[in-house]
Amino acid sequence: MSLMRTLLLTAALRQGADGAKRRMQRGLARAAIVALGGLFVLGGFVFLVVAAHDAVADWLDPLAAKLICGGALLVVGIILFFAGRHTRRPQRISQQATAAAVGDAAAAITDDVEAAMSRHAGVLTIGAFVLGLLLSSRRR
Repeated sequence: MSLMRTLLLTAALRQGADGAKRRMQRGLARAAIVALGGLFVLGGFVFLVVAAHDAVADWLDPLAAKLICGGALLVVGIILFFAGRHTRRPQRISQQATAAAVGDAAAAITDDVEAAMSRHAGVLTIGAFVLGLLLSSRRR
């Protein structure tokens, strides 16, 4: 009995660990792609700022171009800084609307569980049997 429980627990842990490892690898790959994309966006932004500086320097003198480009970047940075700090307070949802939404969700979940139970009755029976074995063999 103890060997069966150990084997089932080992298999469940291994499956969970493999799934977590795959999710972690996908997450790291996505993070690397996002970081690389951010680097390209930053590089493109720098080139656009240099081009804007050159255009303003041709139109006005170089010192005025530096002041205009620096001031514009400073204003955009301040706007983004305060926009990032601003937190929205969630609007209160009426209790009746919340209760109705919870009732609808519960009904949908109940329908899904009933459909799954009717399709996988054998698997559920075996699972209940194994769970009963595990619970009955626990030492008190």
